[in-house]
Amino acid sequence: MSGAPDDGVLRFTIKALGDDTGELQDLVQPGMPAVVSGPHGRFQHTRGTRHQIWIAGGIGITPFLSWLRALESHPLAAQVDFYYSTDGPAPFAAEITQIAATHPNLRVHFRDSRTDGRITPNDVLAGAPGSASGVSVFLCGPTPMVKGLAEGLRKAGVPSRNIYREHFDWR
Repeated sequence: MSGAPDDGVLRFTIKALGDDTGELQDLVQPGMPAVVSGPHGRFQHTRGTRHQIWIAGGIGITPFLSWLRALESHPLAAQVDFYYSTDGPAPFAAEITQIAATHPNLRVHFRDSRTDGRITPNDVLAGAPGSASGVSVFLCGPTPMVKGLAEGLRKAGVPSRNIYREHFDWR
C-alpha cells in the first residue's frame, strides 16, 4: 500500500510477477469489498538524522511513495537524497519529479541498472555532507540489494543504528 495518510485514498503498488498479480488490475474494481490490514512496516524517516539517504530498488518504491505523497502535510525536517534504482524506465518518475520540484530539501536520483549499473555505497555517499557517521539511510528493495548496500554502508562508516530497512519478505 502506498497511499499518503491524509489523502483519503488507498493505493496499491504491485509488481506483476505471475498470472495472479498480472491479472489483478483487470480483476479488482472500485467498490469491491476488501479486508485491509496494516501498516506492518517499521519505517519512519522522522527517526533519521538531518541528512538522509533513501534508497528504493524496484517495487521497494512503495513506502517511499507514501512518504513523498505525504510531504505537503508532513514536510521534511532533513536534507534527503532519494535514489530510485530500476531495471529500465522508473515507474512513477513523473510524479516523483513533480513532488521534488516543490521540496528544495529533496534531491532525486534515478538509476537505470541496465544502463548505469547497480547502485553502490560510494554512489550514495558521494553527495553526503560531512562524514558517513552523520547520515541516516533508509533502504527498501530486493533482499540481495538491501543486504549488500547495508553491509557496504557500514564498512564506509555509517553506523548500524542509522541504517533502516523495510522488509518485504513475509514474516
